[in-house]
This record gives sequence, structure tokens and C-alpha cells, in this order.
Amino acid sequence: MGVIHIENHTGLPHLLYEKTTPAGVPMDILVIRGTFDFAQGLAMPLSADQSAIVLGDRFDGPIATFPLQAVIAEEGDLLLGKPGTDVLLQGSVHSAEGQWRTNWPVEVQVGAVRKNLQVHGPRTMHKGLMGWTLSAPDKVEKVTLDYRLAFGGCFYDPEPSPGQTPIPSVSYPSNTAGCGWLPSAAELNTLEASVRQRIEAQIAQLDSLPAPQIEDPAHPYKAPSQRLQPVGLTALARWWQPRVGLQGTLDAQWFAERYPLLPDDFDPRFYQSAPADQVAVPYLTGDESVRLKGCLSEGDYLMHLPGVAPLVVCESTDAEPFVSVPVLDTLRLDLDQRQAVLLWRLPVTAGISQITMALVGTAALPGKA
Repeated sequence: MGVIHIENHTGLPHLLYEKTTPAGVPMDILVIRGTFDFAQGLAMPLSADQSAIVLGDRFDGPIATFPLQAVIAEEGDLLLGKPGTDVLLQGSVHSAEGQWRTNWPVEVQVGAVRKNLQVHGPRTMHKGLMGWTLSAPDKVEKVTLDYRLAFGGCFYDPEPSPGQTPIPSVSYPSNTAGCGWLPSAAELNTLEASVRQRIEAQIAQLDSLPAPQIEDPAHPYKAPSQRLQPVGLTALARWWQPRVGLQGTLDAQWFAERYPLLPDDFDPRFYQSAPADQVAVPYLTGDESVRLKGCLSEGDYLMHLPGVAPLVVCESTDAEPFVSVPVLDTLRLDLDQRQAVLLWRLPVTAGISQITMALVGTAALPGKA
């Protein structure tokens, strides 16, 4: 592919990068990142300070030593593409008027995407003669949106062999970083015998467990033996189910015949980091209403996405200039910063290798001029 000159007149950060398709075809992709401020009752205005494009996933937790206990703090922006729009939230949800409460409902709606959950103050499972009992929640004014506060968890071998990598473990596959879970006998049976014995001894010594603070109100947490679907509003780690199952079959045949290409059964939904109920299909257009309940101290909050979108005029050596419209495939709402990040993406060289320049501008969406 030849060099493509990008002339950006939007004031928004951009990056042209190369990715390889599942079929092994190299592709130049343009990503444009816009940061906008929350505005009650209005369309979000452009922020004075634009946040930089994130080149790779940022993690919170012991990613280098105990990676199953880490979560994604912010997903990287450089992907091949997403089939729909991820709607993600980060930061903390606040009770109305900053009142200290034991729990409250949270509701998020962006266009047709709608999600409800319940948040609690810190609470604990205590072990007694009659089994495990759940304490009442403490009062709080905010709860951090973090999958470590949702149902799940993992147990590492407390005495691994020197230099052993990875350290043997048993984990809840849909949220290895969570809390409130204990493995069943069947789950422990997947471990080598000596590892199982050490982890069983570790569990036997527990007299308390942190309980989830974020849950589905229709399926409340009651006991460590439950098998609940973890709920949250932030990005899912690539190694959690069901996301990891979408990467396809990574077996010996794949390694021998296709590596380093993706498996034949790779599903592009793997690139969606939001839970399935937070993915908009078709893509958001960028002028949808945003309703937040139980998220900000002001109480119910209504605003609109900015109502603008980038346009790309492509020039080539052998054809007339043509206009392409990037898709809005990621929306991140930061409740602490009171800002939204919108990511638009365009495969610039999809089937066309003669493009020499891309002129980037913005246009108001219909009805938003």
C-alpha cells in the first residue's frame, strides 16, 4: 500500500494504522476520537481539551503477576472494527443529592440501548455454623463501576512451584476479577490434585468474603454457591466468557495451518468490549438521547450526543474523489470527568489500494444544523 496523507480539519485527534483482516489482508484504518462535555438538557459541546488516542488496553490490578485479578481500565482504540456501537460507562455512580444510602437503582439509556442494575455499599458474607450469611450494606454516596465489585472471582495456588507460569488457578469464567464466589467440587476437580488440596485448604480458612456491590436486580446475590451472570457497565476483559469464546478455535490445527492469522471461526463480535446488552446494532448515529438515573448527584440527567459526525473525502490516483462516512463504534461516558468519548472508524483502503489523501471534516447530522 502507498503512503496516505491525512488532512484533518476537525480539531479531533486521529490516527491511521494498519491491521490484518481475518483473511490475512492488510488494511489501513482511520480512527477519529472526539471528547465532549456533559450538558444537561442539551447536545454535548466539544471539550476544550481533547483526550489522546489510546494505543492499547490499560489495566487496573496485578496484570503482570495475577492477571485474572485485573480489569480493563480503558480499552485501546486501535481495533480492526466492531459490528456495533459499544456503550460503556466508567467512573463512579453517585446517589441523588449525595445522600448516604445502602443501595439504589441505576439506569442507563442511550438510544435503544437500555440497562438497569442495583448498587450497594460494601457488604460481606460471613461463615457460621449454619453456613454463609450476608451482612447489611454500609451506607455510601458513591460506588465505583468496577467488575471487581461484581460477582465472580478466582483462587490462585498459594504455593506454586518456583518460576511456574502461569500460576495454577480456578476462576469464574465470566468475571475472574470479581468477588463473592466459591468454586464447586466439580470446578476444583479440574485442578491437579496437589493444587486442589492447597486451594481447598485456603478456602477452608476463610471466615468471610466480600460480597458483590453491583448486581442484576432480577437476580440478587444470596450465596457463594450461586452461578450468577456478572453485571457491570465497563469493558469486559478479553479472557472472560462469553467474549473469549468469540475468538474462535485456537487448537493445534489452527496453529499448524493458519497461525498467525485468526481462526476460521473467528467472530468479529470479539472486538466488542461492552456486554451484549450494551451494544447498539445498527450503529449509533451520534445524535441519540442519553438518560442517566442513579448515576450523578443531580439525580436524573438527560442530554444528547453531539449531533455531528466526521466525513472523509478520499482522493486516489485513478478515480474521482469520493466521500466516506466513518461509523461510530464506541461511546464511553466518564461519570467522574463528566465527559463522553466518541470513536469513529473507517477502513480507508478496503478494496482500494490507490488512495493517496484523505480529507477529514465534520458535518451536522440531519436536523442538528
